[in-house]
Amino acid sequence: MRVFIAIELPENIKEELEKLVISLKRSISNVKWVEKENFHITLRFIGEVDKDKVLQIEKILDEVGSRFSPFEAELSGLGKFPHVLWVGIEKGNNILKDIAYAIEGSLLREGFQPSDKLFSPHITLGRVKREIKKLPIEKSFGPLSFTVDSITLMESQLFPTGPVYSPIKIAKFKK
Repeated sequence: MRVFIAIELPENIKEELEKLVISLKRSISNVKWVEKENFHITLRFIGEVDKDKVLQIEKILDEVGSRFSPFEAELSGLGKFPHVLWVGIEKGNNILKDIAYAIEGSLLREGFQPSDKLFSPHITLGRVKREIKKLPIEKSFGPLSFTVDSITLMESQLFPTGPVYSPIKIAKFKK
C-alpha cells in the first residue's frame, strides 16, 4: 500500500484552488495539474508499506495529534520549485513545520527511512516536465484562511487517469 501523511483541506478552499488552476491553465502549458479532490498539504510522503507498518503509522498519528491544538492556516502567494507550481502557507507555517518534524522524529524512532526532502509547507497545484525558470504570469493568491484540526494518513493509488487518494486514518488534534 502506498501512503503519505497530509493535512486535508476544506471544500471551499479546494474550490478556490480549482479556480486558480483554471486561470493558470490559460498562461502555462506542459503542466500536469492536480485535480480539485486531490489538493492537500503533504506533511510526509512514506511510499510503499505493509499492513503492519500502516498500524505503526496510525499509532504515530494518534500520538502526534495528541500534542497539537487546532490552529488557523492562511494560504497566500504563488511560487515554484523546479518542477512544481504551488500555493504557499503564510500563517500556520511554523506549526506545520513542528507537526512535520514531530512526525518525522516518530517515524525514524520506529525504523522508517528518513525523508529525502526538507519539509516546506505548500499545496501543489501542478507538476511540470521541464523546469520553469520564471512564472510567465504575475498572479497572486489569497489570503485565504481555514482551521487545521487533524492529520490524515492517506492511501495513494496510481491509475492511468491520475492518482486517487483515500483517507485511512484521521487523527484529531487533542491538546
